Amino acid sequence: MRGRKDKDQFEVTGVAERLAAYGASEPEMTVEVEVELEDDAYDAELVERGARLLAVMPRRQLRATIEDLLSPHDRERGRRALDALIDAAFAIEDETGHIRKVA
Repeated sequence: MRGRKDKDQFEVTGVAERLAAYGASEPEMTVEVEVELEDDAYDAELVERGARLLAVMPRRQLRATIEDLLSPHDRERGRRALDALIDAAFAIEDETGHIRKVA
């Protein structure tokens, strides 16, 4: 039966009503971050991205990893953004080179 034109069709109804009983809601993916910067030498957009990364990533990350994520083509810009977060006491760096958000 090649070329069959009357393919089987089916219709599903009432799915939204059935799922409503589970109380599922849209996941919230926004992260509010507020960092006070004292120096204008930092790229504010990268600092904000860095703060969001630290807010949603696992507890400790290598500094090089975050720098690379923030600015893959210019690691110095990522380094300055992380320095701004550390200066603002939003994050700390331990002796092993890991960055974590201050609780």
